[in-house]
Amino acid sequence: MSAKLLLSFLVVLAYPVMAQEVVKQGVWETIDYDVQGAWKIVRTGDTYTVRLGEDFETKDGPDLHILLSPRSIKEIDHGDAGNDALIVGPLNTTDTSTFFKKMKGPQSLALPSGVNLSEYKTILIHCVKFSHLWAGGTL
Repeated sequence: MSAKLLLSFLVVLAYPVMAQEVVKQGVWETIDYDVQGAWKIVRTGDTYTVRLGEDFETKDGPDLHILLSPRSIKEIDHGDAGNDALIVGPLNTTDTSTFFKKMKGPQSLALPSGVNLSEYKTILIHCVKFSHLWAGGTL
């Protein structure tokens, strides 16, 4: 083995791998539109990411976002879901093969730095533009 190859191998072994820890997880509860699949919040170092699983699926909608709310699902109404919630980010349409487009499969959304998850009770899928709540899950 050449010295250069051996050095490359040692560098790869010494490179620290950030451990990922699932800190919250669940499945979507349909509120108004059918949403299938699992979600989880993963911590890597000091960052948190919302991850939707391979089994995630819902119909396409305008301006759908993932939100974190400090209220329970029972306390949230369509029109006020976004009032005190943290908007994590938009969902992407991933299946345009048919007339009825879908949001389907894995997606990842990074939470803003400094987020304290203990301040939130629920994760939501919410149409921000039309204040319409699709689904949620208890954190």
